[in-house]
Amino acid sequence: MSHKEALEDNICSRKDRNGFSWYYPKCDICGVEVPSWGYTRGKKYVCNECRKELVKFRHDKSSSVILTKKERKFESALKRIGKVTDIKNYESAIKLIKPLLSRRGWFQSTEEIMVALELAKQEIKFYHQVKVFNYSVDFVIPSLQIALEIDGEPFHRLENKKQSDIRDELIKNKLGSGYEVVHIKTECVNMNVTRLMKGITAVLKHRKRVHTNSL
Repeated sequence: MSHKEALEDNICSRKDRNGFSWYYPKCDICGVEVPSWGYTRGKKYVCNECRKELVKFRHDKSSSVILTKKERKFESALKRIGKVTDIKNYESAIKLIKPLLSRRGWFQSTEEIMVALELAKQEIKFYHQVKVFNYSVDFVIPSLQIALEIDGEPFHRLENKKQSDIRDELIKNKLGSGYEVVHIKTECVNMNVTRLMKGITAVLKHRKRVHTNSL
């Protein structure tokens, strides 16, 4: 901050009623005077209105970039599904899921999109990215009373099992009596997502059988 530099650069300055000096460099974008406590040569000053427009522009640009990435994942999801079945069977599901890509925090992976498409094709109502305490559950399916998690390989390693079990118990208790947490590997989703419901059913039957034998 330099009064001398302000004078040399023809920057207007005024004192307020309390005797404090204010400087009025011009906005780097629109050219209007910007009130400032001091002046620094070479610094770019921006007025409040232009600052708001910049923030809006950056937010819109960021949202556009995020959506573009999700759109690529969506196209990848369709290609992977098309390798194992006729993608034409998913037309209604595609119309339902594609507009949801713009939702913040939704569909972080191609596999999540594939699962959403499969559930929509099966006309199974679900909630995505549900907050439970400090956790975010990939899918909650009320009709099946399950919380469905789509996990990469690292999640299934032994060192994560204890932490996973605690997390699952907290989620089940929060969602209510009868709910189960089912984990499906991304590998299985990519191999054949059309077997999703069979996989979920198999997991639930196995747990019921284990529970019955333990009584």
